[in-house]
Amino acid sequence: MNGKDQNMKRMALIGAAVLVIVAAAFAFRNFSTLGASARAPMSATVSLSVDKESFDGSDDVLVHVTITNPNNYPIRILKWFTPLNGIERSLFTVTRNGESVPYIGRMIKRAEPTEADYITLEAGGSVTADVNLSEYYELSSSDDYEVIYDVTSLQLYVEKEIGELNNGRLSSAPIKMFITGREAPAR
Repeated sequence: MNGKDQNMKRMALIGAAVLVIVAAAFAFRNFSTLGASARAPMSATVSLSVDKESFDGSDDVLVHVTITNPNNYPIRILKWFTPLNGIERSLFTVTRNGESVPYIGRMIKRAEPTEADYITLEAGGSVTADVNLSEYYELSSSDDYEVIYDVTSLQLYVEKEIGELNNGRLSSAPIKMFITGREAPAR
C-alpha cells in the first residue's frame, strides 16, 4: 500500500469519526430536548373581568378572576396564591395614576406547604372566584384605577409524581375602572 492510499484511508477514518461525533451530538441534543418538552415548565393563565367600568362609593368593587390551565396535562397550584379560599395576601397590583395603592387586607404567615395546600387544574380546566377589591385595597380616592393579578412564588407549582416544587408566576393583563372613593373597611 502506498502513502497516498494510507492517507486516503486515514482521511476516510477521520471523516467517519467526525460523522459519528456529529450524529451523537445531534442525538444527545434531541434527547435532551425531548426530556425538556416532556417536563415543560408548568404555567397557568389568569384573566380578570368586571361587570361594569365604573363603581359608585356604595358599590362593591367586584373583580372576577379566572385561572386556566392551558397545558395538555394537569397542573397543581398553591391555593394560597389564588382567591379560591379568600384573600390572605396581596394578589393584585392596584395603581391609581401610576402610583401603587396599599394592600390593607390580612397577611397570613404560613409554614411550608403540604400536599393539601395545592389545587389540581386538569388540562384545559379553569376555576373562577370573585374578589371585592374594596375589602383589601385602599380605594379612598375617586379616580381611575388599574388592576393586575400578579403573584410570584418559589413554591407556586408542584409536580405530584416527584414532589418537586417549581417557582412560577400568575399574572393577568390589566383592567381599568373608575372607582368613587370610599372609607376603608373596619379591621
